[in-house]
Amino acid sequence: TYNHTQVLNRLVTEQDKGVYGLFRKERLLDITKNFILYDGGIKKVMRYQQYSAIKKIQKRIGHLIPTKHGEKREGGILWQTQGSGKSLTMVMFVKALIEDPNISNPRVLIVTDRRDLDRQIRDTFMDAGLKKEVVQAKSGNHLIELIKNKDLRVITTLVHKFQSASKKHSGFVDNDKNIFVLIDEAHRTQGGEANLEMNRIIPNACYIAFTGTPLLKDQKSQNKFGRFIDKYTIDDALADGIILPLIYEGRYIDLRQDKKEIDKQFNRITEGMVVRDKAKLQYYVKTQSIKDNPSRIKEIAYDIERHYLKQFAGTGLKAQIVAPSKYSAVLFQKYFKSSGKLNTTLVISDENGIIAKEDDRKKEVEEYLKDIKEDYQSLLSYEKDVVKSFKYNEAGVEILIVVDKLLTGFDAPRNTVLYLAKELKDHNLLQAIARVNRLYDNDKLPKTAGYIIDYSENALNIKTAMELFGNYDKEDVRGALIDVHEKIEELESAYSNLHDHFKGVGNNNDDEAYLQYLKDEPTRKQFYKHLNSFLKVFTECNTLQEFVSEFEHLDVYRKELKKFMNLRRSADVRFADKDDLTKYKIALIKIMDENIKAEEAELLTKQVSISNQEAFEEIVENLGSAKSKAEAITSQVKKVISEKMSQDPEFYERFSLRIKKLLDDMRAKKLADIEALKQAKLIQDEVLNKKDDSLPQQIKNHKGSDIFYRNLQSYLNNRGVNDADLVKIILELYSLLKTEFVVDWHINTEKQRVIKNKIDNFLYDDVKIKGGIDLSAKDIETIVDKVLELALANHELLNDAK
Repeated sequence: TYNHTQVLNRLVTEQDKGVYGLFRKERLLDITKNFILYDGGIKKVMRYQQYSAIKKIQKRIGHLIPTKHGEKREGGILWQTQGSGKSLTMVMFVKALIEDPNISNPRVLIVTDRRDLDRQIRDTFMDAGLKKEVVQAKSGNHLIELIKNKDLRVITTLVHKFQSASKKHSGFVDNDKNIFVLIDEAHRTQGGEANLEMNRIIPNACYIAFTGTPLLKDQKSQNKFGRFIDKYTIDDALADGIILPLIYEGRYIDLRQDKKEIDKQFNRITEGMVVRDKAKLQYYVKTQSIKDNPSRIKEIAYDIERHYLKQFAGTGLKAQIVAPSKYSAVLFQKYFKSSGKLNTTLVISDENGIIAKEDDRKKEVEEYLKDIKEDYQSLLSYEKDVVKSFKYNEAGVEILIVVDKLLTGFDAPRNTVLYLAKELKDHNLLQAIARVNRLYDNDKLPKTAGYIIDYSENALNIKTAMELFGNYDKEDVRGALIDVHEKIEELESAYSNLHDHFKGVGNNNDDEAYLQYLKDEPTRKQFYKHLNSFLKVFTECNTLQEFVSEFEHLDVYRKELKKFMNLRRSADVRFADKDDLTKYKIALIKIMDENIKAEEAELLTKQVSISNQEAFEEIVENLGSAKSKAEAITSQVKKVISEKMSQDPEFYERFSLRIKKLLDDMRAKKLADIEALKQAKLIQDEVLNKKDDSLPQQIKNHKGSDIFYRNLQSYLNNRGVNDADLVKIILELYSLLKTEFVVDWHINTEKQRVIKNKIDNFLYDDVKIKGGIDLSAKDIETIVDKVLELALANHELLNDAK
């Protein structure tokens, strides 16, 4: 309060609360000492949600739980939405562990399920300059050695390495309660054999699951890792302005088929095939093969090229394409390379296994990857070069083409547009679209939003994902944890039903006896039903953290499951319950590729913010109709009106009302959809070209004067000014203004003051005194302010008119 009088007798403001909360001595010292780090040489201070999360984790892990092997620290799930700094929260938590006097020699394992994520998290920790070194487990054996040696470095590993380690180190257990396992993206790493082995090897470890997309849909994340520790959702991040809004636009590629030719060829290749297998083939046709149709991919590629060139080329803002398959990704890349208008490249994983000689699609992918391998030491080195060019080189790769890679944990802030040519769901979809919501300070074109251009009708899937992950109600998830003992009882019941099915088999070790018992189809179907039930419950049990320690028959059940799965495979072969339709699928794909052609891309929906729930639900309901196309056009016009309203309120307000009436009529079904589309296009033309037939010819002859005419007309008419005098006043006023427009007048406050004085003098001397118009002092002040406001909003236009 130096040189200022402090007012104490007043209400507490939000600013007071913020200043007190941040600058209290204890808090400020805590932040300075414990919540600042260097990320790749850049000093970063943790945001409030990171600070709060780490404090809550520290409190949670202080709670000890008795176990069969001693005791363990309680863990849980930390929900921090994509783009909110989740990885750095992990780093700061480890820093807090190191400094915690109540935890001696904490050991930290960072567990992911993908190699690229493992590399990314390793690099993040190495760049942070912690007191602990970082080591990446190279194999299962290496991982166990690090655990056995009680290595205090931060260990990063793939979850699958626990499974490979268990085969060579059976029986090894470390009961230390000060092992902390940080799981990156909990929704993908909570089940399977590897998790069972991880829980077996370190049964008392404390598990902290970090995720931006918890599986609230079926509560899997909670079942595995326990209660939520803290949450910071998409809604929170948007409200805080640390991620950008996502704008959705649906597009559609219509397909034409030569039905007669397809039916003829289909009947030929399936001649003699049973009806059931024909139905399977037809289902296959309806799904992946259509998405990969070369004609469809070519039309999408053309539309993407046109859109990107018009909106983002040369700005430094970049894009990703999510292709339906590796084959489609190669088709995209070949199109762009042939066109030569954009700098694109693809990042896909290698082809594995033997490729059938008839499978032209896989062979094409293999050939493309072979060319890359000839130019690079490995696909990994190629990927590093591509990612570096995309992220850091403004003139480098403009568009990345991917299928599954680089959709999780890939942080490239200049990435602005996601072109979806593939259907995605739930957390996979949300993680993909979050690639473009990062803040980025771009010089040439400001990044104000991320854009989702969707060619695969993902709108409904996005709506579902946003409902799942945008926010959550504590009451919805309280008590959702599954009781492990109840689940074990269910598992034992399913196991008994499966075994009771084979009571008639004399020798339990005779595989042939089991197969003979299954010779009747009803008996086999009942076996398949019991087996599927057992497999389902056993898989669910694998997601429960305490299952390993609470269920003593785990190895027996695992062995029995393997036995019955082998029996099913043998039964499929013996009784022809499953036919290999591979060669038919390949033949059918060729028929489809030759006889299905794609139309040009159509605009399917208006642009809408994904976080605007009501508006987004509306486009989901009307996808693809003439009505939705009319709404798409009116939406674009409304956007223009919104952006330019301050420049000429009277003009744009007029069209705003026309659009409102058009939309109201459409919703009330007073207009046919086709007629609504025609009217929408007419309004679009008038707004974009600023057509106004109501203007006097003298005003039309003086470009720019129309703005002042429209916006002062009603006000001056109400004060006794007739139409002829109005035109004269506006043109004299406009002439006065143009004489005062010098370079940068619109940012020169002194010049603006002079202009206001001259307008004031003109209105008083020429309009009020000489013209005899009864203007009060308040009227003159209002007109002066309005004229200057309009002039400032249109300074570029008026400078050109001068």
